[in-house]
Amino acid sequence: MAGYKRVLFIIPPFEFDSRLENAKKVRTSVLLPPTSIGYLSEILTVNGIKNWVLDLHFTYSMDEVRSFINRIKPDLVGVPITSTYRHDLGYEVVKAVKQMSGAKIIVGGPHISITGPKILDECVADFAVKFEGEYPLLELCQGVNPQKIKNLIFRENNQIVENDTRDFLRNLDVLNYPRYRMFKMEYYSEIIPIISSRGCPYQCNFCTTGSMGKFFRARSAQNVVDELEYWYKKGYTTFDILDDNFTLETKRVYEICDIVEKRGLKRLNLRTSNGIRADKTNIDILRRMKQIGFRYLCFGVEAGNDKILKIIKKGESMEKIELAISNACSLGYEVGLFFMVGHPYETSKDVEDSIRLSLKYPVALAKFLNIIPYPGSDLFEWIKKNDYFIGDWHQKLAYSMHLDGEPFFATPDMPLEERRRLMIKTTKVSIEVRKRNIKRKLRKKYGLLGYMMVELMYIDKIHDLLWRLYNENSAIRKLIEFSMKMLRVKVYHF
Repeated sequence: MAGYKRVLFIIPPFEFDSRLENAKKVRTSVLLPPTSIGYLSEILTVNGIKNWVLDLHFTYSMDEVRSFINRIKPDLVGVPITSTYRHDLGYEVVKAVKQMSGAKIIVGGPHISITGPKILDECVADFAVKFEGEYPLLELCQGVNPQKIKNLIFRENNQIVENDTRDFLRNLDVLNYPRYRMFKMEYYSEIIPIISSRGCPYQCNFCTTGSMGKFFRARSAQNVVDELEYWYKKGYTTFDILDDNFTLETKRVYEICDIVEKRGLKRLNLRTSNGIRADKTNIDILRRMKQIGFRYLCFGVEAGNDKILKIIKKGESMEKIELAISNACSLGYEVGLFFMVGHPYETSKDVEDSIRLSLKYPVALAKFLNIIPYPGSDLFEWIKKNDYFIGDWHQKLAYSMHLDGEPFFATPDMPLEERRRLMIKTTKVSIEVRKRNIKRKLRKKYGLLGYMMVELMYIDKIHDLLWRLYNENSAIRKLIEFSMKMLRVKVYHF
């Protein structure tokens, strides 16, 4: 097999509709370059395989995509399907590319790791990769026989073949970190995402093994700071560390801090918006992280009392969670808290405990998420066994997000209407937390005037209008962000 020498990555949009035809390619303050495609593009680049990236978030019309394909003539097109939510958009891109190009198509991402070989029944791609995809993609492009490429799923003689699963990479330093050479970086946020580790060893009942597995492995401290320094020299100072378990190895975190300081990387703005475990922090490590530039920390709290934490196998106690929140707030961090609503055996009273915790400390953000039971998780099996699903869960997986108020399931402890009521209530609590945070900042800087500004901004109709305009109109979003910047107030939404 000759392999593939010209690879085009096409990143699907959030919404595949007529607005794509007229949308402008402008920098967005909320969209980060995708690390997954960054790693795949980088491994191809360093191995001499030409590749390009089209990100339809910005958004190229199908006519532009067709024109680009006709110009570069790729022999392989990669389409990431990272989320089960709206995976149909990825399928639509695969179908459209199939109609306009003779190139083979490969799909990959967490959705494939959950779905397995039936992905090729659901879309017209030729190949799929489950779990880690860097080396399977490289081997395919280098001409290795598909039958010998572990993690690969492919079509052969009208049959779908699923190869064995390869061991997860243990030494992540062998991978070149993303340089995003093929990306239009001027369109993205000025925040650089960093993945410094993979895998999660914990047993939370709502989680699947995902695309990165249970086995935790981390890049070396020097390797992580090399990536920070690379972008620092290009003028970037804000970084979002998107690990599931950044602070799991305390020694490594201290080493990262020491090397950052030794290399003179100053005025950094570091954040962990994907969340870290509260029990893997203490006042000393939080203080050290703050010294070198960490400013925003999120904790995956999930529930507001020990009863539910034990049921969901979180492996943490409220005592440790509250200590971590208190420590972070006392050190001046912006703190975000993530909760889920509607766990097995959770009652309205239990959710009230979560609400009380979200309002107890001066945090910047509290998100209450509608639980999504993914196939492969203990939660999914429990719901299925007890016949608690409401409606078509397949359909809901495709079209419901964590922030949607429509539940996937109901239990005797929390019936359907009570779940809906609590999702509405916790959404209002999230707004209240954000409001209190802005009030604290503006009152401190501008006294009573600042307080009144926030009260006006959070009148229901005005707030709803501003939020809608912020999300739908790039010019209004820029104006709002410019105003907040002038007031020196940072508002966190994730």
